[in-house]
Amino acid sequence: YTESRAMDWAFRLNPDGLTTRERFSIAHGLDVNQSLGEATFLDLSVRQNYVDYTDRVYDDIWDPRYDAALYPDGVSYYEDGAIIQGVQFTRYVQESDTWLFKSTLSSQVAQVHAVKMGVEASRPRVKFGSSGILNYTTSTTGSDTLQRITEDSAEFPLAKTYEPVTFAAYVQDAAEFDDLTVRMGLRFESFDANATVPSDLANPANSIEGVPESHPVDTTVKTSLSPRLGLSFPIGDDAALHASYGHFRQFPALGTMFNNVDFRRLASFQASSEVYAMGNPDIKPETTVQYEVGYKKAVSYDFGFEVTTFYKDIRDLLGVEFLEMYNGATYSRLTNVDFGNVFGVTVALDHRALGPLNVGLDYTWQRATGNSSDPLETASRAAAGEDSRPRLVPFNWDQRHTLNLTGAYEGPGGLLLSTVVRWQSGQPYTPQIEAGYGTGLVVNSGRKPASLTVDLRGEKPLAATANASLFFRVFNLTDTRFVNGGVFADTGSPYYSRFPDVDRVTLNNPTRYYAPRRIEIGVRLGGGR
Repeated sequence: YTESRAMDWAFRLNPDGLTTRERFSIAHGLDVNQSLGEATFLDLSVRQNYVDYTDRVYDDIWDPRYDAALYPDGVSYYEDGAIIQGVQFTRYVQESDTWLFKSTLSSQVAQVHAVKMGVEASRPRVKFGSSGILNYTTSTTGSDTLQRITEDSAEFPLAKTYEPVTFAAYVQDAAEFDDLTVRMGLRFESFDANATVPSDLANPANSIEGVPESHPVDTTVKTSLSPRLGLSFPIGDDAALHASYGHFRQFPALGTMFNNVDFRRLASFQASSEVYAMGNPDIKPETTVQYEVGYKKAVSYDFGFEVTTFYKDIRDLLGVEFLEMYNGATYSRLTNVDFGNVFGVTVALDHRALGPLNVGLDYTWQRATGNSSDPLETASRAAAGEDSRPRLVPFNWDQRHTLNLTGAYEGPGGLLLSTVVRWQSGQPYTPQIEAGYGTGLVVNSGRKPASLTVDLRGEKPLAATANASLFFRVFNLTDTRFVNGGVFADTGSPYYSRFPDVDRVTLNNPTRYYAPRRIEIGVRLGGGR
């Protein structure tokens, strides 16, 4: 059981107005391992995971303290608009009860072949959404009344329950020959959303007269086959070449698939109406086809390097499509239309024993581009009157350069020092310019500043015979304040804006920055590191 509150800088003077997040979880299961021979083994596993999560200020929606607190409000001239009255009206609940079954059969069927096969199945029962809606309404006399909505409707949807079914089966073989190692496999996956969608998307709520009737139809079961192949063979006594190819499938989170799937809200939808993108439980899994080729060589007994090139072709990413209704209105719906690709090279150096010092260094250059980082980006651009046609731009997480350095020193008397140094280039952001100088800047055409972080650890036994040691840990030794966080779109900097009066609240918010330097010193009892 955990209980926490999220940090919200606007509520810094009114912390009791923040919601409390409570999470209760329990997991239990049964594992059975059975030997079916000298080289054949069967593993069976059955598990149940239960999670109950709530996010609200008061347990009861009818709690009179909601009325007494009033709506969250701040004053612009007081502490940069800090909210000094009211409580958050969020009332969110999520409950999941999932049964999982796994079975694995592994066998050394021949001297060079190790075969493994298995099945996996799960049926989660997931309920999520609002547990009640609080909404202030203003009467004709100007008085505000707190409205409590506890009945589900198209305008005010409440939490609903979903029961999708997943199944997977796989077989893989690891064949090791004298000069070649082959790993190959095939994975079958099935997903049944166990939900319904409108039969006619041009009349999704069946509310338009004089057109074909629309009714709910079951979603189709989505199946896929994912082949995977890996090869490795030596080149002489001190080098090896390896290559791999594989298909990987992933469904979006259930919260994304089933969000806003009540098409009743389109019953009175007209051409001038606005609606968020409708959800879609009938989507396909996102597919990544990955290629990798690498070369590894030992230059000496204690020094080696590895070079790896990789490419990922990403298809069926979640995006939106625009659908026109019979009455001329247009709405958007989540579907598999987005795409992207990732290309990169990693160079790793490893010096295992430079006297008492071990050093490792790896550098990755990567380019990750696609037509959208956010499934709703296309719909948002269309709503803003901007060009919504697909175009290739850097993903939000595109990081061209990454450098990691690790070092460990073993000194006399059991002294151990280690460090991790990370340098990374900036991720992209979308610049903003003033009106009159042109609009429509390319999404993610700017770059955030690079960053460097250093972590340091050390440990020393208190005595040769004592089962205790003294240790210290230093996180963010250089006290770096920015690591690919938010920046001001008009400057590309996290530290200043060209419009300080407008952005004053954000400028004064310390939670925007990376965690400051933290030093820990302690004594460890019982041995071990």
